[in-house]
Amino acid sequence: MLKKRVLSGLIGALVALLFIYIGGLWYFFIVAALALLSLEEYYNFSLKGNYYFPRNFSFLTALIYLYLLYIQFPLILEISPLIIFLPLCIYFLFQDRFKLRDLTFATWGFIYIIWFFGFLLALRFLPQGLSYTMLLFVSIWINDTAAFFTGSYLGKNKLLPRISPNKTVEGSIGGVLATSLFVLIVRGYLDLGLFTALMLGFLISLSGQLGDLLESALKRHLELKDSGEIIPGHGGILDRFDSILLSAPLFYFYIKFLKQML
Repeated sequence: MLKKRVLSGLIGALVALLFIYIGGLWYFFIVAALALLSLEEYYNFSLKGNYYFPRNFSFLTALIYLYLLYIQFPLILEISPLIIFLPLCIYFLFQDRFKLRDLTFATWGFIYIIWFFGFLLALRFLPQGLSYTMLLFVSIWINDTAAFFTGSYLGKNKLLPRISPNKTVEGSIGGVLATSLFVLIVRGYLDLGLFTALMLGFLISLSGQLGDLLESALKRHLELKDSGEIIPGHGGILDRFDSILLSAPLFYFYIKFLKQML
């Protein structure tokens, strides 16, 4: 099982880095495809939990929003609530059986998948976007790997056993230390100061672990082990991208706004 997990993870990482490097239309295609596959998994979540989730409407919204990001439509991130959330609310108002629990479930899906995946595009189109996007992906992989092995060999204290029984405090600390060390090592290539590098390493690791726990909490609520079976040894797309989805917007806003202030 571990060999399958490592092999599929390595292949996936190489493919992801290739598309990040190529950028342009090919990168848009892979991000859009991952978003649609994630929405399909979330739709299956809704079936399991007896929620209503507008599957086709979510596909259409994702494609429109991600395409506008790809063509760098002016102020697209600033008006994203108008493109993503306002149409969703209007859509639900016209449903025969309007339930607040369904709107809440759908809203989180739109935020977690459509809005967060959009930041993977927005980050790539920043100045030095190639370097930043690669830094984010590699940092998350290092965080996940370090947390997994540190927890496996040194873990004694459970982190949040009610949500994720296998995660430990020691694993979490190992992930933070390894990620911060990696960002410190490569900071010279990205023109990052010492404080900025430390903050980024801490931010990426912590938000990545929080994203993992959020998805674990959702799966536990729905009594699911994995979000899907598309990736051998890892489960579904959301199982593999849960960490990076929450890290992407925080990383983007830090680079875009806070880096110049600190």
